[in-house]
Amino acid sequence: MPSSVAKKPLFPPTPEPASEQQTVQAPTVIVIQPGSVNLRIGRASDAFPITVPHCVARKCLDPSKRLADDYMLLRPECNHPEAGQQIRAGLASIEEMLLTRPTQTGEYRQITLPRQLMAFNSQVPPETLKSTESPAWTNIEKKPPYLVGDEALYIPSRESYRLSWPMRRGRLNIHDGPGGSLTAVLADLETIWGHVLQEHLEIPIKDLKHYRAVLLIPDVYVHKHVKVLVNLLLNTLGFAAAIVHQESVCATYGSGLTVACVVDVGDQKTSVSCVEDGISHRASRLTMEFGGSDVSRLFHSLLARCGVALPELNLTNPPDVIQMQGLKETCCHLNQDQYGITQQCLEIHRPDNMLLKYKVKLGDEPILAPMALFKPMAFGLLGDHLIRVQSRFEGDPDDPHDEEYLRQTQRQSWAGRMGSSKKDTADMSRDTSEQNLSQLDDLNSGPLDDDSNDVPDVMTATENKSTRRGDDEDDVEMDEENDLHLMGVDEAIIHSIEKCDSEELRRKLYSCVLVVGGGLQFEGAVRWLQYQVWHSIPLTMRQQLDNLEIITKPKDMNASCTSWKGGAILACLDSTQELWIRQREWKQFSVRLLRERVPFIW
Repeated sequence: MPSSVAKKPLFPPTPEPASEQQTVQAPTVIVIQPGSVNLRIGRASDAFPITVPHCVARKCLDPSKRLADDYMLLRPECNHPEAGQQIRAGLASIEEMLLTRPTQTGEYRQITLPRQLMAFNSQVPPETLKSTESPAWTNIEKKPPYLVGDEALYIPSRESYRLSWPMRRGRLNIHDGPGGSLTAVLADLETIWGHVLQEHLEIPIKDLKHYRAVLLIPDVYVHKHVKVLVNLLLNTLGFAAAIVHQESVCATYGSGLTVACVVDVGDQKTSVSCVEDGISHRASRLTMEFGGSDVSRLFHSLLARCGVALPELNLTNPPDVIQMQGLKETCCHLNQDQYGITQQCLEIHRPDNMLLKYKVKLGDEPILAPMALFKPMAFGLLGDHLIRVQSRFEGDPDDPHDEEYLRQTQRQSWAGRMGSSKKDTADMSRDTSEQNLSQLDDLNSGPLDDDSNDVPDVMTATENKSTRRGDDEDDVEMDEENDLHLMGVDEAIIHSIEKCDSEELRRKLYSCVLVVGGGLQFEGAVRWLQYQVWHSIPLTMRQQLDNLEIITKPKDMNASCTSWKGGAILACLDSTQELWIRQREWKQFSVRLLRERVPFIW
């Protein structure tokens, strides 16, 4: 007699992740925006985030084998034989732009040549004064194993510490050198984030189980990097739950817009993305590897060209780089009406309580450097992947039923249908041929139908195209990134908007361009961007536009904090409560939850 005990299935079905609805308190939500240079972090209830340099300096165990620091301004993409010629060509193009655009009074600018200034500037000695605002060197008498943020930047050069930046150009700083492995980068992130949580937000690591995290990721992201960052938040640091969203969408939340072309000009990258009702259109996403740090480096070389050598500034030394960035922010502008030779006072604060003042004469140098954001050839960059678009998910062993699986099964389904269709077509063609032969013997038969065999052929061709569609889309995405060249900000805006299908949507996007990040916050930037974009819009679309609005300070907020503020708003929305990925769910389902929970197409 058979046993009545039911047998357990060999492969029990995997339970679906449960979505728990709980009231989220803003003070218990930590919003994290990891940038290439700055980490912005704070509670969702805070008005502004805490901004900390996103770096860590670790003590070298063997001082004689100290490794080189990660540089802040210098780039290997500038070390090529054609760099000088490329920079000169870019500057010539910028000068032509300045000459052809009239000022508000209708006049045209006059270009000032560097040799007009060199004789004066090369003879100017610095004035040395005492300063109470100079930064102080970090005290390392206790020889800590690591230092984070500002303390890491002001370590005396004689000390055996190595400075690392875990983020580079909007993605994890993975490279072939020492400290460039994924494990090492994640260890740096854990150290930095954990230190800031404890020292700045005063949250012990053991109490993070009572907190949730909102993680802002770039618009053009790497799927594997997002997975390991979520794992860092939930498993390593121990947050109770997390939400992941894109910076461009959060920027629209922070500015109160529903439709916008979001332009994020950061320190090391420039991203453009078209956002509609909380969705970033995938085809419109574009990231270019240049930003504010490239403007600082170019401004330094332009100063040297007109006789301002600034020998005190060494661009391999972090404190000097910070001073150079400060000079860029105080001197550079995009005001078309400001031209001619002017006298400037360049102040350099040394960490030893010294202030150096250079009273020099400058011409077009303050406007040439930021104008390179419209003509990036002037940065002298050459290399692979200087421009990136969103790639497809390559698959993950923890998520076997991902997009790649669905595409493969779809191909198999089409292949099966094609095989059946070809067999039916062959039988139909054979029957039709026999019928036509019999008709040839009958002189009284009607005229032959020339299209009698066309339908099966057309059907087969259509099915072949459908079968190849998935492969063609992959090829198009790969070819697009290879074919794209480094574009100016204005050209990137046009490229991104024109990738949207709907004409009505394109019209709305041209009417609202949102600029965030700190890389384009120069005087006159709005007017230059309006001028450049307006003259690049297709004529038919330009005739339909009432206005072209460029928003740089939404709600009078610092543009660098717009995306972070949007992340704080996102955490408190009722509609996002089902998007939380909880720690115990992550341990069970891993990356599958990202595909099912993130509010964008994974």
